[in-house]
Amino acid sequence: MTPDEAVRAMAERLKAVDWKRRGDKSWSKAALLKEYFRRAARWQRAYGCEASVPFYDIAACVDPGVRADPRVADEVIGKIGPGNRSVPRVVPFILHWAALRATPGVELPGDLEDPFEPLVLLFERGGGFHTENGEVNLEYVAVRMAGWQDRADNPPPISLAADELDALDRDGAAAQRGDAG
Repeated sequence: MTPDEAVRAMAERLKAVDWKRRGDKSWSKAALLKEYFRRAARWQRAYGCEASVPFYDIAACVDPGVRADPRVADEVIGKIGPGNRSVPRVVPFILHWAALRATPGVELPGDLEDPFEPLVLLFERGGGFHTENGEVNLEYVAVRMAGWQDRADNPPPISLAADELDALDRDGAAAQRGDAG
């Protein structure tokens, strides 16, 4: 797959997202966000990226010469619904990453996971998020951004398997309702 094809494939995946925000998947989305923070911190450490916030252009840190077509990013951003005001800043980073992964000759460390896959899965579970007051708001759950870099040495907190993510949501919703189990 060429870099342009990889960017197009990721753009299609993002354009297929139902950007309407709902709370029914807040707990799995929070776990996916924490996994994104962990992975972003690992990439930051490995490449000495200068990033004070967890949402940054990891591809530019690895190889600033690899960029996705900005028109493709604009297409995706045009599909993002209201209430997701932070997502348009992140979309180009995801597309640049797709281009980087498909660029011939780019060697990425095998011990570092794809940083953006948890974030894309978060979107695919229903909508996006917005940031305010140092937190990422996911409807029923908010995740603090402070200390995101400290997660680099944490073990992966979750599996990315859909059935395990669904179980997190069932348990979170039950706990919110006060159900015993």
